[in-house]
Amino acid sequence: MSYTLLGLLMIGGLALYALVGVSVSRKILHGKVQEGHNDVCVPIFLNAGVLFAVLLGFMVIAVWEAYDAAKTTAATEAAALVPLYRAAGNLPKNGAEKIRDYTREYVHAVIEDEWPRQTKGEPGSSKARHEIGNLFRAFGDGTIDVQTKKDFPMTCTAVMQHITEVTSDRNKRIIQANESLPPMMWIAIVGGSIIIITLSCVIYMERPVPHQIMASLMAALIGLLLFSCYVLSHPFRGPIAISSEAFEKTITVLDDVDQGN
Repeated sequence: MSYTLLGLLMIGGLALYALVGVSVSRKILHGKVQEGHNDVCVPIFLNAGVLFAVLLGFMVIAVWEAYDAAKTTAATEAAALVPLYRAAGNLPKNGAEKIRDYTREYVHAVIEDEWPRQTKGEPGSSKARHEIGNLFRAFGDGTIDVQTKKDFPMTCTAVMQHITEVTSDRNKRIIQANESLPPMMWIAIVGGSIIIITLSCVIYMERPVPHQIMASLMAALIGLLLFSCYVLSHPFRGPIAISSEAFEKTITVLDDVDQGN
């Protein structure tokens, strides 16, 4: 299902529910409304509204913070590749070229293979995992030999630290790409939405049109916020998905480093 259709269903569906609910409730309550009806209904509606607002606000903040954290993680991972590439340049020629080649291959694997998989909710790319593994294996397969480790101890340590940082950030990104809100949270927030909209239909107004307009607008607002939560809860998918732009910019920086900048 497309996000546009889902948004229309969530926003329009709740608004339609409010319109129908107002019409039905007015027919049921016709001739049965006694003095003091709203004196009882309105306080109940306000108390329920406050509880729902707290729950909805908490949910919006939670999904936004998760989205922002995922975006920060991706940017940090991409940024960490630049000092790795620069530090590798201080190694002997053979080791430096290998480390830099592995770094470039990893960036391309993330952009071309891993990112499309993330947008579909699939696990991380085995190709990208292999490339990051090559960077670690370089310290054990002779690419960075014992003599190099003795002659350039600080550089080797710095390179390994950057590799570890990139790997850690990648693992965080993959976890964040597959995280979602617990089903219980969705049950609570959707159930709360239905209750609040239903209560708004029971409150009696003399004229039906203003009642329908107010109830449907409130329902549409709730639907909009629910849709926003759903979109934000999938940071690497949907209309505001985090793009691979940070890694694409990293390639440009690596090219500049090769030019001596």
